[in-house]
Amino acid sequence: MNRIRRITIWMVSIICLLVLFTFVQSTAPTYIESSRTAYEINGMQGGVDSKKFNSAITSYTNKHHVSAIKVFNVQTVNDTGNTQTKMYVYGKARVPKESLASKQEMQTSDIRYPLYFVGHVSQSSIQRMFKRNGIQYAQINESWNWNISNFLNTTQISSILILVFLVMGIVIILANLHNLKKANVRNLLGMSSFDDAFDTFVDDQGCFLSSYLLGIVVLIIYMWISKLTNCYRIMAYFALLLYLGVILVTGVAAILRGHSHSERTIIGAIKGNVKNRLAFYINMIIKIVVEIFACMTFVTLLGTLKQNHQLSDQLSVWMHGKTYYTINISPINTTKKEDIFLEHGSTTLFHYLANHGGMLAAYQGWGTDKTDVMSSTNGHVLTVNPNYLKMNSVFASNGKRVKISNKTSTTYILIPEAQYANRKQILREYRSELWLNSAENKTGKKLLIKPIKIKNAQHLFTYSADALDMGYYNGYVKSAVVLVLTNESLGGISKKNTDANSIWSSYLSTEAFLSPSVAVMRKGIQKSGMSRYIGGIVNTKSYAMKQLALVRRKLAISIMVLVIILAIIVLENISFNSIYFSNNRKKIAIKRLLGSHFIGIFGKFIVLNFALSFFEAFVVWAVTHNMMVMILLLVLSNVSELLILGIQNRYLNINKAIKGE
Repeated sequence: MNRIRRITIWMVSIICLLVLFTFVQSTAPTYIESSRTAYEINGMQGGVDSKKFNSAITSYTNKHHVSAIKVFNVQTVNDTGNTQTKMYVYGKARVPKESLASKQEMQTSDIRYPLYFVGHVSQSSIQRMFKRNGIQYAQINESWNWNISNFLNTTQISSILILVFLVMGIVIILANLHNLKKANVRNLLGMSSFDDAFDTFVDDQGCFLSSYLLGIVVLIIYMWISKLTNCYRIMAYFALLLYLGVILVTGVAAILRGHSHSERTIIGAIKGNVKNRLAFYINMIIKIVVEIFACMTFVTLLGTLKQNHQLSDQLSVWMHGKTYYTINISPINTTKKEDIFLEHGSTTLFHYLANHGGMLAAYQGWGTDKTDVMSSTNGHVLTVNPNYLKMNSVFASNGKRVKISNKTSTTYILIPEAQYANRKQILREYRSELWLNSAENKTGKKLLIKPIKIKNAQHLFTYSADALDMGYYNGYVKSAVVLVLTNESLGGISKKNTDANSIWSSYLSTEAFLSPSVAVMRKGIQKSGMSRYIGGIVNTKSYAMKQLALVRRKLAISIMVLVIILAIIVLENISFNSIYFSNNRKKIAIKRLLGSHFIGIFGKFIVLNFALSFFEAFVVWAVTHNMMVMILLLVLSNVSELLILGIQNRYLNINKAIKGE
């Protein structure tokens, strides 16, 4: 039993180390330990203006002689799909060179990332600056206790730790009952109950710390190698809290051991009679509770794993595609004259981008029904230009890929076969919404609109990072109508073509202009005279990378929790079997000497375990209605129980058992 005690304590120390490792993995990438004030940037009033945001933060840090650190995700080289956490410093604060982001990476990243201020500055001063510039934020609570509590609650690890400490307490108490003979002999030899309890308490601490401290040293080395150096102190604090939990459990067990000595137990204990039915029944009840709880947690985590896996796969689509950059409009008040200039500037800007490999990708139909295709602006319609069709395959009903010239003066509507019967109404509605009749009158050009029948159920990528906030993580739409536009199909780029200019301006405001080159995007902005109206150039993958990093972190934590649950179940089964052996070891030893087979020795105990597992499976099924989990519980519970029982039986010392040692 003492061996089981030591193994249990070692396993608890390993589980605590796994929790620490998971905490570091979850916290370190975005944790700045030296920061007094930290904020999660959520956006800006009127729309995101990266240029204004960066200017405001730079001006503030220079004026107050402090630093601000933006922690964000960038994609690794060669578009592998992996993300890397980097930092950009507004000011002079030092961060590891490997984590330092370039200015272009910062300028093209989304602003919705954590921002940490380092230096002597008040929270009220920072928040006034945010309000002046229309920056929307949420304060990040850097309290160690809050961070640890948030980690434990959001990952279900708090429940796991409670179970781990409960199992450890049970095993230690059972081991103390098993050692009742030794404790009573010590009492007869003059050792006080306090000294005996304190002696076992110190032994437990030595057993735990021997592996725990070594593991912490290894974890610190790992953090240093991985450049996760910003959370040494909070990690040490969390490690201390976990150890205090161990002290509490082992302390209670030691107190119970100290009060277990009495004249009533001393004679039986010295004779080797350590049978304790109460301990067996208590442990049996705890076994049922632990395994039912573990199964419930397992079912929940299966759902989480499935969801996280799906989201991770979907978000990975963003990472493996070609990188495109988009632009956003500054949320500034403009005059009517400026509005006219802005609309025409949008037209000339897109004309330049389209001639240099740029794309149009506009979709506003998130959450709409797939049959809602009568509105080109808010329906299930993806608006693109011919360059989009070069990069993304769309197949006609005859199986051939749709190809349209970038110089076409005809508007094409690619309609899925299921909707093609409504093509006349679709053409009429779209022609009206695109103001083609008005454009014809103003420009004197004949503007045609034609349908093309395409295959059903085609998946088309939208390049819309805003969809992530609405829960559409993969960026694809299925069976959408595809509206193909060019500058010429809407009547050209003249100033008098005001209706078309307003349409291009609306696409610019929804960040639908895309270019694979930052340099091309900047030159287009300059040539169109739009510089003062552009808020910033943004990597379309930037916000997706943040979401992907969060999902992958949750996935890793969920897997870690599953491993811990399995370890708890093994520990509990070992503990339950051990108290059975402790109560019946003389009987078991005698039956083995008489040549009884395994079933003959443990038949009643095996039947009891099967009955318990059947009861547990019924409870799990009644709550979850998951037949697969119920069957798995029945099979795995009984098979693992037989294996553990066989191993413990093999290592039973018959001579010592008969002697009561």
